[in-house]
Amino acid sequence: MKRICSIQGGGIRGIIPCCALVELERQTGRLSQDVFDWIGGTSTGALLTAAVAAGIPAEQSLKVYTDRGREIFSPTNGFLRKANLVRKGRQFDNRVLHKVVVETLGSAAGWTINQCPISVMITAGDQAGNIWYFVKDRSNNSRKTGDCLLVDAAVASACATTYHDPWLIPDGGNFAHGGYFADGGTVGLADPVYELCVEAFVGEKCYGDINPTNDVKVISLGTGYYQPQGNPDPPGNLFRRIAWVTSALVGASKSIAQQAMELKWPNRLHHPFNPPLPTDIDEADVDKIPKLLEVGQQMASAIDWRAVLEL
Repeated sequence: MKRICSIQGGGIRGIIPCCALVELERQTGRLSQDVFDWIGGTSTGALLTAAVAAGIPAEQSLKVYTDRGREIFSPTNGFLRKANLVRKGRQFDNRVLHKVVVETLGSAAGWTINQCPISVMITAGDQAGNIWYFVKDRSNNSRKTGDCLLVDAAVASACATTYHDPWLIPDGGNFAHGGYFADGGTVGLADPVYELCVEAFVGEKCYGDINPTNDVKVISLGTGYYQPQGNPDPPGNLFRRIAWVTSALVGASKSIAQQAMELKWPNRLHHPFNPPLPTDIDEADVDKIPKLLEVGQQMASAIDWRAVLEL
């Protein structure tokens, strides 16, 4: 049995899929790294992907969200965030994000993608609008990204437009495509589950080592969704409209990815877990950490991981 895990983007709402991983490790007594053959993610999902690949316990990752979320998403004051957006084109400092991720990964912060003990895929977009899949170099792929540092790929994927500046990934080793990269959600990959399966499965235009005709489980972990009642009025000012556009694009790409999975592999491989949110929660709203913990733990407690993964 091969097992694949895909994790959506969503900023501080990464607490929700992280709670699911905490419960997986509690039920199985194993690290997520030892359970999954492939793991991939976008934005906050990319940060969790890096942590899982590095063998960081999910409980430790959860503490990063709860204990250092205010550090990453500082300033928390709405007026100051808007001032930064007008003056700098972003609300938060990506150097703080990088510092926290380096400290979280520890010695694994120096790993390249090729050095990860399990297969990974991290999505990002460059400043020309091109989609990038940071995966291990293989004989049957382009071998462009394996020498990129794991931490650089993860931080770049987490630098969401209007939240953080794009992240500069330098050339290094055989990675000769340095430059500025940003959140994979900006190129339509807020939910990378379909592309992750394309990378993992053997077949036309696929580069992995898993045959979907054999036993395989695909787990898709979401960061929650909010469905407003009726058809709300449009946003009333520029800042709210920017937030609406960003959220709508991310939400649409997630829906498309889930639909693609059901069309390609209906009711066979795909096990999505994505709970409803009681209110619309911004990706940087650290005041909602307690509510996100509540939602995430409630979802996680309902998952029988041994049954789902046939462990």
